[in-house]
Amino acid sequence: MSGQNRFAPPSSGQQTIRRSDLLRQLRRAGLRRLTAIVAPAGYGKTSLAVQWYELLKEDGVNLCWVSLDAEHTNQETFLLALIDALQTLLDEDGGDAGNLPAGALLSVLATRLRRIPSPFAFFLDDYHFAQADAIEALMAKILADPSLEHVKLVLVSRSPPRFPLSALRLRGEFKQFGVAELGFSDAEARELFTGKGAHLTEEQVGSFNRRTEGWAVALQMVSLLVSESEESDAILASFDGGGADMGAYLSEQVFEHLPGEIRRFLTETAALPAFNHSLLEAVLEDSGSAGLIERLNDYALPVTLLAGPGNWMRYHPVFNEFLKQTASRRGVDAKRILNRAAHWFEGTGDIDRAVHHALLADDANLAARIVETAGGWRRVYATTRGGTTLFQALSGRAAEIDLGRFPLATLGLSIFNAKAAQLAAANHYLVIAERAAGGDEILAKDLRVVRILLALYTDHWASAADLSALENDLQQPDGMELIHRALALNMLSYNFLIRSELDRALHYGHLALRAFRDGGADFGAMHLYTHIGQAFFFSGDCASALAAYDELISEAQANIAPGSDLDAVGQVLKAEILSMRGETEAAAEMLGWALPHLERHDTWFDLLAAGFMAEQRILRMGEDPVAAHTAMDRIRAVARRRGFDRLTRLIDRERAMLLMASGDLDQAIRHAEASGFGAQAIGSDRANMLSIHLRGATPAIFWTRAYLALGEIPKAREVFDQLTARQTQRPHIPRRIELALIEMRILIAEGRNDQAAARLSDLVVTLPLSDYRALLHLEHAAGLDELRTLANHPAIASVTRKRLQPLLGSAGSEQQPAGSDDLSLFTGRERMVMELLSAGLSNKEIGRTLQLSDNTIKFHLRNIFTKLNVSTRTAAVTAARQKGMLNR
Repeated sequence: MSGQNRFAPPSSGQQTIRRSDLLRQLRRAGLRRLTAIVAPAGYGKTSLAVQWYELLKEDGVNLCWVSLDAEHTNQETFLLALIDALQTLLDEDGGDAGNLPAGALLSVLATRLRRIPSPFAFFLDDYHFAQADAIEALMAKILADPSLEHVKLVLVSRSPPRFPLSALRLRGEFKQFGVAELGFSDAEARELFTGKGAHLTEEQVGSFNRRTEGWAVALQMVSLLVSESEESDAILASFDGGGADMGAYLSEQVFEHLPGEIRRFLTETAALPAFNHSLLEAVLEDSGSAGLIERLNDYALPVTLLAGPGNWMRYHPVFNEFLKQTASRRGVDAKRILNRAAHWFEGTGDIDRAVHHALLADDANLAARIVETAGGWRRVYATTRGGTTLFQALSGRAAEIDLGRFPLATLGLSIFNAKAAQLAAANHYLVIAERAAGGDEILAKDLRVVRILLALYTDHWASAADLSALENDLQQPDGMELIHRALALNMLSYNFLIRSELDRALHYGHLALRAFRDGGADFGAMHLYTHIGQAFFFSGDCASALAAYDELISEAQANIAPGSDLDAVGQVLKAEILSMRGETEAAAEMLGWALPHLERHDTWFDLLAAGFMAEQRILRMGEDPVAAHTAMDRIRAVARRRGFDRLTRLIDRERAMLLMASGDLDQAIRHAEASGFGAQAIGSDRANMLSIHLRGATPAIFWTRAYLALGEIPKAREVFDQLTARQTQRPHIPRRIELALIEMRILIAEGRNDQAAARLSDLVVTLPLSDYRALLHLEHAAGLDELRTLANHPAIASVTRKRLQPLLGSAGSEQQPAGSDDLSLFTGRERMVMELLSAGLSNKEIGRTLQLSDNTIKFHLRNIFTKLNVSTRTAAVTAARQKGMLNR
């Protein structure tokens, strides 16, 4: 550049995008003693400086601009350029200043600068060309001169100033804008592409902008390419630093001007995703070349310093692609460098990056060996966030791995696939590991604990022998690492939980939690809150259960991310407690996102069962049977897809219960018979063992309720007594409450109100009903009214009655029938029955009209009589007319 062009900012041009956000930042920062705009070539430094210059000009700031080049590394030449630039403001020429030495020229410059009124800003564009030690010394003197405080310098450069800046920083007089600020936003990128690439969507442009990290030159080049082509989608998808135009730009503007040793360094390190001095010393043939990393900044290369310790840096993605293609053409052995890097990372204990580099080197067996040596399957749990991504990477290359050589890593693949609901693949890898283990006793322990873990995911029961062997392994811990021990304790906690041995579940759960913590495996530890919380919930300690779930949610959000699998697990389990307490709105809000998340991601039977039951509880208490059936359909499909037969059976039984509660008794019975829990299933010990059915109805519970609804009280009593007699251990607290409520209904039906009242009184005194109040309300309306009536029995103490009132929704000590003021409690079927009853039809005639059995009609009439607080058909018709339930 020559003549007056040197002293005027370049024209913006038509392609320039106004950097409005950056200009606002510059205006907020204000003119400081020194502002530096520093970035590699192609980031739009000069364009931004020109826009700021024009903005300051509009504000009335006195301005000078000088564009520098390599000749200005000479002090005299540099100072003369600055003096000449001032002519436009001072209306005088430079005189004979060209014959003066540097010291005198500096004095002349200072004198003239003092004559320029404030505010004044001096823009030095392409400062990096002049950036020699002698020039840096001159800049330091100018900035240190107190008589020049009004002079504000703006340096536009590919490399940051190297003169002392500490004094300016302390005074708040230094501000630097770099790559992070100069990168184009998505909105700016879309503006650049406006009218070009007609088929491009905003998302495509935004995605490309993020891929190039907002590098202006890449965006501008591609915007030109798509405007000249009808294949804009393909250009955007395939663009990288190796394209002809971009490659030519990088070669001409950046690469070819570098010294040979720097070019060699760039091509040798191009394969590395990131690097620092220590890594380069290990991977480069000439370890002395590692020192060249310190010189990269001198050449204004598009290199980003990464946040965090270690001084890690990486090349800009577009530049990196150019370097990799250049390295390939020059025969650089990238795989050997990556292989060395993998070993170096393994030596530092960074297993994730070691595996990543091994896979980049196309050495999948090395990656598997690294994982094997680092603990194999234990890596799934031995971190804060979990090591599933490690095995995800291995899984994608499993066909290249000799899995038999790495049984521990293969077990990790088994666990990873189980968590991803790929159960066939999980079993496949387990079989490979079993073959590889042979008779190795130490590996047998690994196989045992992983086999029991897979039983959890595949919804199979671990045998008592397996659990006994696991406990024996813990007594002989040789060869059992801490994470292995922790998972073994975890599995014991879970398996005793699902057997209702809640004290043992809590004991092993707390031991496992401590073992995972001691091993630094926060991810593994977080899983224990699920077992511990459920054990507390079924033990009747909802406060401790909620505390466990809150801890799980908090840790999952902090250590992994809000919305992660474990966050969803905590939300679903917490919703189970809230729904049981009757806090349906809060529970529904949690389940709204968390339950669908678990249906798609890492989960096992108990979590889905908890979420399903909570959702059903909410919908049934909201009297929305249609939505309840729809929810059942959705989660039943999930159960079948995952192969969770227990969940399928649970859903089928709950559907029968829902049908019965809705008044469709005949349909409920037909569904039970069709789904494998007809009356013959009453005698099945396993199907009715409450200790292994933590949630939902069993066949005997369904048929007890069905016989009650049919009015066959002796049969209901017989089935109920059989159910309770066959239990080998005491049921958990929610189940004990449920059984007590069923027994009270039988006692009332038998006319034994005194015994029912005594049973209710004992229930209130001994069990935490307020935490499980939904069990009261899920008794159909007639049953709830029976309890309200029972609460006024003379055998019920006054204090007990007062405790019952809020639980039963009663406002006072006197009986207040549900529905006395709220007709919404009557179902559509009940309204139809009442219409026909008021027309004088008999039970048989009503049944024929509605295509229902006599027993079902009796069932509806009993509910109607209870809701209306009457005992005869005539009284029911009269009461219904008074309430406006009937049209005539």
